[in-house]
Amino acid sequence: VMADLSGQTMSRLCPVKLEIATYLRDHSFDGRAVFPAVEALITLAKSVKSHYPQAVLHDQRSALFPRPLFVETADRSLDAQIEIDESADGIHASLQTSVKIHNTAISRTLDHARVTFAGAAVLPGATMSFRTARKMENRCIQIPATSIYRELVPFGESYQNITGDLSVSEEGALADIQGGSAAADDAILGSPFVLDAAMHAACVWGQRFADMVPFPVGFDRRIIYKTTQKGGAYCARVNPVKVEREVLTFDVWIFDPDGRIHETVSGLRMRDITGGRMRPPAWIKDGIC
Repeated sequence: VMADLSGQTMSRLCPVKLEIATYLRDHSFDGRAVFPAVEALITLAKSVKSHYPQAVLHDQRSALFPRPLFVETADRSLDAQIEIDESADGIHASLQTSVKIHNTAISRTLDHARVTFAGAAVLPGATMSFRTARKMENRCIQIPATSIYRELVPFGESYQNITGDLSVSEEGALADIQGGSAAADDAILGSPFVLDAAMHAACVWGQRFADMVPFPVGFDRRIIYKTTQKGGAYCARVNPVKVEREVLTFDVWIFDPDGRIHETVSGLRMRDITGGRMRPPAWIKDGIC
């Protein structure tokens, strides 16, 4: 009797070598470089595209970033693997590494990023207009980009892509963003620096209003309507939609200066992954820049 495998999915494991370009070392946390979530998504997208050439990559769902992938000083590359499987929901991909357990032959698999490429045929329209995105009501403070990258999001030059002043109020944050100039791949999902900088704006909001230094740990859905490009100019609006003690949830809209929507992220979840070791400076909580 043959087994019925119609309801099962077959997963494949693909070894991958992550090249650690110099610019990636500017993305650091707690004194150590971390492989960015936006780069992990590009890595997953490339792998999926190579195995499923027909895959549509601009509708991403149920993303999780369970643990940071640290890059040591001497690393020129990292050995990793990508697990891919397909179901009715889309193509699921996860970026994994293996670590040896206490000098034994036994290794443990660690998940660093996972996402489902849903491949929707028809994308929904953006839920916020450019005109609305540019309006900030309530009491706003303006935080210069130099202050953000010196004290709030202390990344190196390649990841300092908020420009001018960041507007922050209880209802959200509004950032002007440049598309970055480092040697990242913007061909498949657009420039990674733009969404990364929008997450910086969300991090600043969390420091101002939630008394934490939050990092991205997942999102519900990301839609890429038109890919961003390195060297381009963009505007990001970030709104909190749920504020809890442990997790902050945001919605994000990214436009170009002509008001065209490029990306939306709904349900971007951010939390403190340092156990309280990183704290916001007093001046941001007081709203004094």
